[in-house]
Amino acid sequence: MENLSQKEIDYSNAKNRVQQLKKFYSSLAIFIVVLAFFSFRKYYLSGEIAFFDTNNFSFIFWIWGLVLAIKAVKIFYLNNDWERRMMDKELKQKENGNF
Repeated sequence: MENLSQKEIDYSNAKNRVQQLKKFYSSLAIFIVVLAFFSFRKYYLSGEIAFFDTNNFSFIFWIWGLVLAIKAVKIFYLNNDWERRMMDKELKQKENGNF
């Protein structure tokens, strides 16, 4: 494995984070558009919007929304700082010969 500078590692981490954010925002936008489409369609056909109705697509939207919420928590609250600390710790142990 080649030796990477800290700047290259930081760039790689930033690139990965931006890709994760891009995927999340794309998924969120698709979710909102699809949910709006089906909600307006149901409103047009039946005259009511019921998000708790499990007879149609509502259950799928609840699962999809839950998955998006879990991804949001992972991206925004469980960041990669602890991974970096653990990698730095392991590298220091390797350099000291304690590996």
